[in-house]
Formats: sequence, C-alpha cells, structure tokens
Amino acid sequence: MFLVHAADDGVPSENSALLYLALRKAKVDAELHIYTAGGHGYGLRKTAMPVTAWPDRAGEWLKARGLVGK
Repeated sequence: MFLVHAADDGVPSENSALLYLALRKAKVDAELHIYTAGGHGYGLRKTAMPVTAWPDRAGEWLKARGLVGK
C-alpha cells in the first residue's frame, strides 16, 4: 500500500503512520510519505509545495513492484 499524508491536514498524520505500522506488522508491502504541508485534498494539481510530487513517488513505487510498465 502506498500512503501519502500532509502533516498540516486536519486529519492527523499519525493515523497514516499507525496504518503503515500495522501493514508492516502484517507483512504487507507499504510505503509512507508524510509531507510537511499540503493540507487536505491536494490531489493531482500542481503547486509549489513538495507534496505535488506524490504521483511521481507513487509511480516509482508501482514500477518497482512490477505493477505497471517501465
């Protein structure tokens, strides 16, 4: 599972961290990225914030697992 969260989201980023830890404990392949800023609902729109690069990170994760073409 690929998880992305912004620390300034109204939903605590600790929730994503706890899910990540539970997945790892269950031996589920998981990757977590917590960005400092991005708020809630940053989606795919390009902004000046680093969180805007999350689709690239997700693509790399999918490719590394052979889930999408190179």
